[in-house]
Amino acid sequence: MRARLRVVVLLAAALTAAPPLPAQTGDGPARLVLALEEAMQTGAMERFRALLATDARTGTFERLMRGPRTRAVVRERDRAPASAPGEVDLLLDTFVERGAEGHIATWRATARPGAEAGAPWQITALDELSAVDGLYRLALGAQAYDARGLRLSATDFTLQMRTGLAYTADAGGGVTAVVLRGRGEMIFTPPDPAERRQVEIFSKSPALRVPFEEAFIRLHPGDLQNRLGVQALTPRQASESDARRALQVFDAFAGRTYTLDLQDLSRDRWSLVPAFGDLVAEVRTKKFGNLTYALSSGEAENVTLFHRESRRNISLYASAAQRAQRGRFYSDDDRADYDIEHHDVDVRVTPSREWIEGAASVRARARRRLSSVTLRLAESLVVRSVAAKGHGRLMHLRVIGQNNVIVTLPTPAEPGEIIELDVRYGGRVPSQTLDREAAAVAAPQQMDPIVIPPEPRWIYSNRSYWYPQSPVGDFATARVRVTVPDPLDVIATGVQLGPPEPVADPPPAAPARAFTFESARPVRYLSAVISRFVPVVSRPLDAGGGAPLTLNVIASPRQAGRARDVADQAEAIFTFYRALLGSAPYPQLTVAVSESELPGGHSPAYFVLLNQTLPSAAMTWRADPVSFDNYPAFFIAHEIAHQWWGQAVGWKNYHEQWISEGFAQYFAALYAGEERGPAALGNLLRQMRRWALERSGDGPIHLGYRLGHVQRDSRVYRALVYNKSAVVLHMLRRIVGDERFFAGMRRFYEQTKFGKAGTEDFRLVMEAETGRNLEQFFDGWIYGFGVPTVRITHRVETHPGGETEVVISAVQTGGVYDLPVTLTIEQRNGAKRDVLLLLTEASAELRVPIDAAAGRVRRVHVDSDESALARFVR
Repeated sequence: MRARLRVVVLLAAALTAAPPLPAQTGDGPARLVLALEEAMQTGAMERFRALLATDARTGTFERLMRGPRTRAVVRERDRAPASAPGEVDLLLDTFVERGAEGHIATWRATARPGAEAGAPWQITALDELSAVDGLYRLALGAQAYDARGLRLSATDFTLQMRTGLAYTADAGGGVTAVVLRGRGEMIFTPPDPAERRQVEIFSKSPALRVPFEEAFIRLHPGDLQNRLGVQALTPRQASESDARRALQVFDAFAGRTYTLDLQDLSRDRWSLVPAFGDLVAEVRTKKFGNLTYALSSGEAENVTLFHRESRRNISLYASAAQRAQRGRFYSDDDRADYDIEHHDVDVRVTPSREWIEGAASVRARARRRLSSVTLRLAESLVVRSVAAKGHGRLMHLRVIGQNNVIVTLPTPAEPGEIIELDVRYGGRVPSQTLDREAAAVAAPQQMDPIVIPPEPRWIYSNRSYWYPQSPVGDFATARVRVTVPDPLDVIATGVQLGPPEPVADPPPAAPARAFTFESARPVRYLSAVISRFVPVVSRPLDAGGGAPLTLNVIASPRQAGRARDVADQAEAIFTFYRALLGSAPYPQLTVAVSESELPGGHSPAYFVLLNQTLPSAAMTWRADPVSFDNYPAFFIAHEIAHQWWGQAVGWKNYHEQWISEGFAQYFAALYAGEERGPAALGNLLRQMRRWALERSGDGPIHLGYRLGHVQRDSRVYRALVYNKSAVVLHMLRRIVGDERFFAGMRRFYEQTKFGKAGTEDFRLVMEAETGRNLEQFFDGWIYGFGVPTVRITHRVETHPGGETEVVISAVQTGGVYDLPVTLTIEQRNGAKRDVLLLLTEASAELRVPIDAAAGRVRRVHVDSDESALARFVR
């Protein structure tokens, strides 16, 4: 099987297969492997054939023996008994280097002892399991070229040189790398207004134009002329110092992209050739440091501008050509190679060292024909082995700088075929922080001298990559077993299967306990929290339709008293949400009250982690968009809502995060209105609206996590994805009415439960439920980031028959939005009447009959409930 690795740009990868098995005295198979390597080194066919049994089947191995070679390596990775008595199957990795080109492959070699006692072992079969061609050892050429006037272009990106030199490196029959030195300018001009805004936040201009003196470009050898247009590289004399400085640029950047580190097969740097049309440019600027532009056809959003020092994406979007091909919207599933159906994870965690030793099984179904599988696992974790059911250990590539492991399959998996992999791994994984799920804080002027440290806890969840998972988020059933030192406790995804089991480790190991959880319903990701907990409450609830659900409340020992109130609160919140949506997604809900310096929480499937701040907490969070001091139950209401929105209903890509956070935020506000009355809901919406108006100019809701990313201010994300989204949902409710709105929410939940959804899915459901065309509403409020300015005037008309009307006129500028505006008509005798003005065009008029006996109209209060996202002028 011949494999061509699909390696994402901006990475280097390392072959981290298990170390070769040490040769032992009298170990016939090990001596056979050494003899095979010596035969490959020399290329002597007769030496190779001397290793074969008379009936040997060599497949394609003989082609590795032909032709000149610089170097050859054979490494034994694993061995197991073969089907025939006395034979063994050896898993071998080979590397053959021919000048600047290299080839790696994995083979299954079946071997048996010679016919006579003490005779060398012989090979009876050689079967190729996987191979990677197209490896090149790049070297910068000595020839300099004139770069004066040179212009290299890619999508929305240009490098143009005033003066300078170019040096090249060849691979695959042409130029694959270019070093530019001199006086040049980088120009990046994204066409999308939201992307231009991010560039403007970064550079103070919507079009980035910045001088540079050094750049490094990687591209396909057949693509250079397309990028240069009619220009050609003209040879030119240059000094040794110029060549030396160019080599320094090459060495600094060449290993960052399309590069494999083959570890024990080769210590040299080996590179893949980019796909035709792809390009990476590393540009050194004095003003902004190192900027990386990437054009990668394999990505859903194939244009990237990346700031290396801060590790921030400045821009990330689909080119016009890519968008025309795939459509305006996409799902991460579109690029998924497989669907994970079940996880079985068994980890041992030593929290004091933040150390994990794990064994995980993944059962997946191929979506297309696969020769390799990419798993996501924290980069800090060492992969000790990967094995396929029935095939033994496999070669795997570890991606440097990313949390990816590429596993070559023993035979191609066909669409629909089940793939079962067992991964053993270990290493240090720091506990996850709750960044976007906690309020931003500031230190006070004076610190409390009495500091009470919170109960220690360790969180392993969606951003820890503590177990092997798909690079594309997936719903799967799961079994999780977590072993921790006694007396620590564990809560994790799923229903706990009985009490913790004592683990009988030999002395001097400390006592340990194993906690096992099982989820028979699909979950988006697995989570585990380790701390000391005491049980507080366990009670049965109705999950909907008569199905049972268990509500558990546990707490850090110091928080047990407070947690009793949380139990009643959690039950009331859960019951309210279940009534709105009809049913609960999971049969158990555990609320864990934990100590922290910051308010906030985390809500994986099956449980909620709620931060309880300590009296000595020396921080203030009143300036955060999600700080609702007058309603402390808001955090738990938001987190419980995530069991429906964010867990049972996931999002198709990061643009759709509002379906999780915005929906949870609005449902928490709805519960406040249920518990404390309409005034409480109004107060929360006013605060959310204020933040939304203040930060709307930073980008659209649809930008997801990237809101505030450039300026490193997570408050922007919460102001827009949390608060503005909640206000948008409230405006939608005002437009379509309560009955249709909540019927649409129930339909949306039921249709997308245990799956992924996007804004368009939600729009279509709401349109079907209401009979309204809502395209303009979502275009303006989710995909756009403007805010209309609205002028509203009124006049009173008395008709000949004595009827009196207030005629209200409205004009909006700055774009046309679907906008519901509450107007309160106040008359002389104090009578007030609320009416709804619905703007769907640039102007609108509303006629409202009034009782003339109540006196003249004293005033029309505009946006009297302060829930419309607009700026009103007189």
